[in-house]
Amino acid sequence: MLLIMAVTLYTSRVILEVLGVEDFGIYNIIAGVIVLFSFLNSAMTTATQRYLSIAIGKNDGLLVQKVFSTSLLSHLILVGIVLVLSESIGLWFVNTQLDIPLERKSATNIIYHVVIITTCFSIIRIPFNASIIANERMPFYAYISVIEAILKLVIVWALKLFPYDKLILYSILLLFVTIVVNMVYIIYCMRNLDNQRISLRTNWDLFKEMSSFASWNLFGGIADVGYKQGTNIILNIFCGVVLNATMGIVNQIRTAVYTFVSNLQTAANPQIIKLYASKDIPNFHKLICSISKYSVYLMLFLSVPLILNMEFVLNLWLKNPPEYSVVFSQLILIFCILDSLSGPLWTAMQAMGQIRSFMMVTSFCLLLNLPFTYIALWYGYPPESMLIIQILVVILTLFVRLLFVRKYAILKIRCYLSTVIVPIFLVILFGLPIPILISQYTIGFERFLTTLIANCICLLIVVYCVGIDKVEKRFVISFVKSKLRR
Repeated sequence: MLLIMAVTLYTSRVILEVLGVEDFGIYNIIAGVIVLFSFLNSAMTTATQRYLSIAIGKNDGLLVQKVFSTSLLSHLILVGIVLVLSESIGLWFVNTQLDIPLERKSATNIIYHVVIITTCFSIIRIPFNASIIANERMPFYAYISVIEAILKLVIVWALKLFPYDKLILYSILLLFVTIVVNMVYIIYCMRNLDNQRISLRTNWDLFKEMSSFASWNLFGGIADVGYKQGTNIILNIFCGVVLNATMGIVNQIRTAVYTFVSNLQTAANPQIIKLYASKDIPNFHKLICSISKYSVYLMLFLSVPLILNMEFVLNLWLKNPPEYSVVFSQLILIFCILDSLSGPLWTAMQAMGQIRSFMMVTSFCLLLNLPFTYIALWYGYPPESMLIIQILVVILTLFVRLLFVRKYAILKIRCYLSTVIVPIFLVILFGLPIPILISQYTIGFERFLTTLIANCICLLIVVYCVGIDKVEKRFVISFVKSKLRR
């Protein structure tokens, strides 16, 4: 995760230098349009991981094979849907609605079609990716993620060697990386996972059941894509491609930092689902609360030094960061800290299969970002109001998700508050004042280094004292002793 974060951030710096602010903004907005038309992807991914984890939790090899084959067929159908939507509505939208400089219209159309093909290959990878996660083959998942990040860095360096249009070349090389990684996933699954071999035999009853489950997840997929990419398009309409370049940088930061939390939750999600499948409800509740709490602690370790030193970090990283980069980046990290609480609650609802009302209500909450962002920018509020709105909406959505988990998973809100929210509040209350105070009396690299060290030391002490319970403290002590003996 550390390596991927470093490579991702460095890659963003180099690609911004090579492409320039305008072309970097164009690529991000075009990629965002394609993501809008792959909203079914999220729904099918969730259904695949859920049904595979349930089948593995039941130790039913035949069911695992049926789920995998059915999922593969579903994603091939999804590829067809994405192609139709992208080549019709999407192409019209890019050529008539987006604010693209006239001299880059031709290049924009070329990279649009290349990104469509890249997206289709990424969708085909989903069943294999889900299978690896459900089987908890995390070493392979880690290695291939590192390889993919390094390949993306290599192609950025390669851009400097060729005189061809760098925006077009970048999109083509990304397609090449996607194809290579797909082949590695497929070969690994065929050789190492006996129940995940490619088969044309499909259980149509299971297909209907998974499609029904995915259809309700569709609301969540639309909302997630809608508020992220939809607000990016609104930003383009009001502010142009320069701020889309800023959002591209901000999303790189979000991806790099949130990778830690998403990998923690990705590793825990199969366990949450399997605990529910085996009817181990006490440990099911405990794991939900623990992962929620640890996710925020991890985000605080990573985000606080960055928030306090964002201007220095961006200048060091990008040399000449785009306009609004500092405030956008600080706000997105605050958003990520809050949003990290929601993952385990969402997985709990997926495990139980009680998702119809859950998805409809939470999706409505997330889509509130669109009208509120449009109204705010229409009335002349500054661009950062878009991210402030996202922070407020994610708080509302967290509360709604908690209400649903209380109803269906019988997880008492009082228990969640006492085991998750209160410890987090105490860690923030006692752990952050010293790093914040230090940041007021130092500058430059000295401030970055001192706040980084102070933040780590303070959070480690405070998390141990008030952020974890007695059982967790005994585990920490036992773990440290075992390492010292070695």
